[in-house]
Amino acid sequence: MNKTKTFITAIPFQPHDKYGDKSKDQLRAVVYPAKGNSKLKYGETRFPIIPVINGYAEKGDKIRVIAILTDGDNFKYNYETYFINEINRIIKEKELVLNGNEIEVIKTADSEDIETHIKLFSDIMTAIGDNEYIYACITYGTKPTPIIESMALSYAHRLKNVSVECIVYGRYMNHNTWLSDKENEKNKENNGIYDTTSLFYMDSIINKLAEMKAPNPEKAIRIILGVDDVNE
Repeated sequence: MNKTKTFITAIPFQPHDKYGDKSKDQLRAVVYPAKGNSKLKYGETRFPIIPVINGYAEKGDKIRVIAILTDGDNFKYNYETYFINEINRIIKEKELVLNGNEIEVIKTADSEDIETHIKLFSDIMTAIGDNEYIYACITYGTKPTPIIESMALSYAHRLKNVSVECIVYGRYMNHNTWLSDKENEKNKENNGIYDTTSLFYMDSIINKLAEMKAPNPEKAIRIILGVDDVNE
């Protein structure tokens, strides 16, 4: 049985122009240079999950798209105005099959209390089925959101028949007039879409090394992640 490719992302908060001028919307389409993973090379987009779909989904693939949608006007606007259109475009371009012909939405309250966090964790965990390849973006949402996503993915990885294939973070800083040219140039160099999948697997590695009482865990982690050579 072929595994379904499931793509998970949070919808961003960036404000829009209340008078309807899209040129003033703060969620801008930009190019995220691929950092460390050539599969992530793509053109302009507002959502780093789009390069992931482009890089990992092949013609005819059946995919699921799960969007974490926080209550609030800006989230709703960015989802309805931009996200749906970009998903439909990449599906058409790549000739993909969207599961159920619709994006699956996980709604969450605009709150940081523990009840909201637990419910979001439970909802993501429940949404991930067995026999899936998982791809996720941790760019958007409040600071706890990527933690919750990672916890849910860790649960699925350990207790369901899924494989976490790629987790990305998109960084983009615009030119700021209050910064020096040198500082702005450095920001520009650091812009990009980063493959952070190895960080996800580091948790499992740490647990295993702790069980083994490894004498030099830091060295072992660097070797397993390919940072150091085993013979060094």
